Amino acid sequence: MKILRLIENMSGGTALVESMHGAGSPQTQKVMHGGLGNLEQEKRWAKRIVGIE
Repeated sequence: MKILRLIENMSGGTALVESMHGAGSPQTQKVMHGGLGNLEQEKRWAKRIVGIE
């Protein structure tokens, strides 16, 4: 039984379901970030930070 609990805890266990759906599904989060975020501005910032531009 202990080995089963170890595997459960190492693979996310019961918290995995809650963390995936506590704030909505990952697809819903992508839609919200896409609608609310300024992706082009964020791309420019990322390029500037890593020195591409």
